[in-house]
Amino acid sequence: MRQIKMAAGDRPVRPTTKPKKRRPSKVSQRKAASGAFPAFIRKAVNAVRPLGKILSLLRFGSASGTKVRARTNGRRRRPARWIKFGMLGGSFAALVLLVGLAGYYIVTNSLIEKAGLWAQGTRLAMLESAGLIVQEVSVVGRDRVSAKALMSALAVTRGDSILDFDPDAARIRLENLGWIEEASVMRRYPDEIFVRIQERRPFARWQENKKTVVIDRKGIVVSQTDDVEFRYLPKVVGRGANEKAAELFDLLAKSPTLFTRLQNAVRIRDRRWNLEFGNGMKVMLPEEGSALAWAKLGKMQRDDAVLNKGVLAIDLRNPDRVYVKLKPGDAEFRRVAGSET
Repeated sequence: MRQIKMAAGDRPVRPTTKPKKRRPSKVSQRKAASGAFPAFIRKAVNAVRPLGKILSLLRFGSASGTKVRARTNGRRRRPARWIKFGMLGGSFAALVLLVGLAGYYIVTNSLIEKAGLWAQGTRLAMLESAGLIVQEVSVVGRDRVSAKALMSALAVTRGDSILDFDPDAARIRLENLGWIEEASVMRRYPDEIFVRIQERRPFARWQENKKTVVIDRKGIVVSQTDDVEFRYLPKVVGRGANEKAAELFDLLAKSPTLFTRLQNAVRIRDRRWNLEFGNGMKVMLPEEGSALAWAKLGKMQRDDAVLNKGVLAIDLRNPDRVYVKLKPGDAEFRRVAGSET
């Protein structure tokens, strides 16, 4: 076999650079791009293309109608700025008009309200299917507060979502009612609202500006009406009398015989008390030392039965002396009997 010897210089040399690829022409690019789009898009582009040529002729054409390429320093002439601004302004105006028409249609047809009602109805339907709908309201401790006022404060009706019910807000509304001193509200899943209340006890009647209401021991108004069922309660009159009534009645209760005959306790300048009894007698207590003055009046009743005599007023404001005002007829009788005082 014949061997062929090759020298080092005879070996083929690999090219160090890759051959340049030929750039496709614009026609081939256009054909490739047109093939990537559907047929109806290509037809639409071909239909609009003559319109672009006409616009370019109107913009850059000459009187003879021939196409002229205006160049400035080797570059195509750019459109004027006012044309750009006009196009932007027109686009913005069209967008505003479109948004306005959409808003007008939404408002006139109440689409937002309808959508909200539809969403709410759908949500309630889902909750009802899950059993999370209020079906019962249980109340423990109610005696005087009306059922209507209680349900109005709870702000819940049968068929409402139990998840939307706020127990804390309902408790605050309940405690704002006059009769309710303390309340607790809770949700019992799946469908019950449980309420436990503690009512205030009527303590006295309070009259101010010719209006009489019922108050509890703390002076809080529990009823705005002076009903017949509360006429047995003692009455305090004047500004600030409601806040001091408990302190006064605790003092007067030390002499039950006198206390049961009390009709009104009038607060004088929010400093002291005038006591009015059923027989028309008035007792003026001092600003300080009321307990001592009340004990003195109790002793006078036990020893002399002053409430059973013709006494109009007893002034106990002086700790050393007692001033007594008699009825006119009784005072005249005492003078005739020989008393000069």
